[in-house]
Amino acid sequence: MQISSTGARRRLSSIVAAGALATGVLAIAPASAAPVGVTTTVTDSAGNPVEGYVTAYLGTSDGSYYSASGQYLADGRMNLPLEPGTYKFEFESIDGTVASEFYTDKADLASADAVAVTGPTALAPVVLAPAPTATGRVVNAAGRPVRAGSVSLHAGGSFVSSARIERDGTFRVGASVAGSYKLRVNASNYAQEWYANKTTQETADAITLGATPLALGDIGVSRGGVLTGRLTNTAGTPLERVEVEAYRNGSPYSSYSDLTDSNGVFRIDRAMEGVYKIRFTDPVGQFAGEWFADKADQATATELVLNGDATVAGIDAALADDPSFTVDPATVDLSGTVTDSAGAPVIGAQVVAWSTPLKSGDERRAAYSVTNRAGQYAFTDLDPDSSGSSENQYKIQVEDTLDREDGQYHRLGRWYGGGQSFAAAAPAPVPAAGVNVTLPLTGGISGTVTAGSTLSTDGVAVQVVEAKDGPIGLENVGFASLEDDGTFDMTALKPGDYKVLFVDGGSDRFFGPEWYDDTNFANAKVVRVSSGKTATGIDATLEEGMRALRKPEIKGSPYLGGKVRATTGAWTLDGDTTYQYAWMVKDEIVGQGRTLKVTKKFKGERITLRVTASNDGVTGNAMVTSQKIAKKPKVKVAVNGARAKVSVSAKKVKAAKFKGSVVAKKIVRTDEFGAPVYKKIGKAKLRNGKASLTLKKLTKGKNKVVFLITLKGGKYGDAEVARTIKVKKR
Repeated sequence: MQISSTGARRRLSSIVAAGALATGVLAIAPASAAPVGVTTTVTDSAGNPVEGYVTAYLGTSDGSYYSASGQYLADGRMNLPLEPGTYKFEFESIDGTVASEFYTDKADLASADAVAVTGPTALAPVVLAPAPTATGRVVNAAGRPVRAGSVSLHAGGSFVSSARIERDGTFRVGASVAGSYKLRVNASNYAQEWYANKTTQETADAITLGATPLALGDIGVSRGGVLTGRLTNTAGTPLERVEVEAYRNGSPYSSYSDLTDSNGVFRIDRAMEGVYKIRFTDPVGQFAGEWFADKADQATATELVLNGDATVAGIDAALADDPSFTVDPATVDLSGTVTDSAGAPVIGAQVVAWSTPLKSGDERRAAYSVTNRAGQYAFTDLDPDSSGSSENQYKIQVEDTLDREDGQYHRLGRWYGGGQSFAAAAPAPVPAAGVNVTLPLTGGISGTVTAGSTLSTDGVAVQVVEAKDGPIGLENVGFASLEDDGTFDMTALKPGDYKVLFVDGGSDRFFGPEWYDDTNFANAKVVRVSSGKTATGIDATLEEGMRALRKPEIKGSPYLGGKVRATTGAWTLDGDTTYQYAWMVKDEIVGQGRTLKVTKKFKGERITLRVTASNDGVTGNAMVTSQKIAKKPKVKVAVNGARAKVSVSAKKVKAAKFKGSVVAKKIVRTDEFGAPVYKKIGKAKLRNGKASLTLKKLTKGKNKVVFLITLKGGKYGDAEVARTIKVKKR
């Protein structure tokens, strides 16, 4: 939360001789007098608490005032400790949506009422009038609301007020007086800009605030600018996997980098505003590097200016062959081709030849090579004359360590022969050709995440864990952030079975964690990932707060003199989740903790249990309500075959007093969250404290049956009796 620097905080002192004398003699405090509390409430004209600031000005013996103390107003409440004396008070809001004023209802310090503080003092309630305001919604390039950050008003080059961007992207900001202002938008994780889509305050569009609130509508923000171009050889053939580095504002270190795609195109997104120089380097070593445009070093490279979210295109280059890359075929000792499991050549893969000693652990890197743009590699120094060794066979390890383009699968490292370790690798003789290696492709998952409300999904992330081991299978964990349109595309997963978790990673987390598909880990759907394929449609609609998948329950004895206990239920995330309990009657909390004693004061009322679950900054509530609290009846259930007899009684109560109904339900299964699923198998009326009913659809073996007794009159509570009925044969 930003605090405005206007008003009292900008004025270190104000000297006013008049005004104080008009209200009487100043009360001058002795040195180091004990502070007393000055209290009031501050609201807008609709009665809503104002979030803002109060400044207290202390009067002096010559009738002047100076800023002596202040306090942040939480929910419009003021409780400011002051030493005895005569004070004037100024009230203002943080976001400027209500006008600042001096107590009471005065425009300036000179005309403000002086208040003699000699002991605890209660000021009259302060009501701040509406101020000129502007409203709007901040959205990203996909039209979705952004989350977090602030907007601020400026006039004459000075800050006026600020307001936070709410969870749905909206804002409301104001100023004390009508006039012309400029609006700065500073959305978290987006490029800062001035309204409308300007990069400086000087070039920003002015907005006019007046008596009618100004609606600005949607204000778009971006992640930054774009640098893009195309790389070829001197013959015009596109070059794939050339590294492009962008150096910003004269830094000796690159700020951004990208590799060219199969068409030779690179695109650096989300680049900050600045002056750039671009460097081209071939990781393969097949082509000579250079700086844009056709320069040898950074000092002479052409400068490119990137403003705001603009696109700088045409950053093209034609790279010349590097003569040192050419290999004489007559000198090749061992060679091969590296492809991926889709058959495409792997460009720039690292190929290492390892010695094969008799003793395990003595192996060493004998030589190193890099694949060219056809996926080919060659070693020229493995023969005895070059290596100084009589070694006549090697094990070949291949890894693709270069970055990959968005949407491309990763390639998993392998050894010649298909193994994943030195021990499992097949040796290759020297000399030899055709020592080919295939690198398996990873797979992926993709989907779209939306919110069940207008809230922004900025900051939401997708986590993937191995289905069997869960979160402890760290070697198989995947992670992805959402794009501006809520989509994600994770392409670096090893083939296997996974479960997917959607989590809110924002600083002010308000979405509860959720496992795909709308459940917890134990019941999450398993997503199978195959090499070179993407499992699509892994979507989620997130709800605010932690969510109970199975409601809490009130167990125990919900009768006068009894004791009830709470169960937590089942939530979307159980690990490291903490729970708090509140027992309420008529919305008033009557107890906290796991259990509650049912006393006479609850007679005729229903007790509500509220369970609050919290996990890593996200909180949720679930509630359940008991029956009306009454006396406990004595219930007996006798079962003989398919017939059941129920009797209800109480001391010194005639049987005729007990009327109601009995329903028998069989537990046929439990749902995925452990809750029983019932099927009604019998019912009967309860008269004179007795009921007889036929139980249908009992099956061979053990039948778990619950008898629900509902009583009329309200003097005695309802009852529930569980029985296990054994059936030998049907």
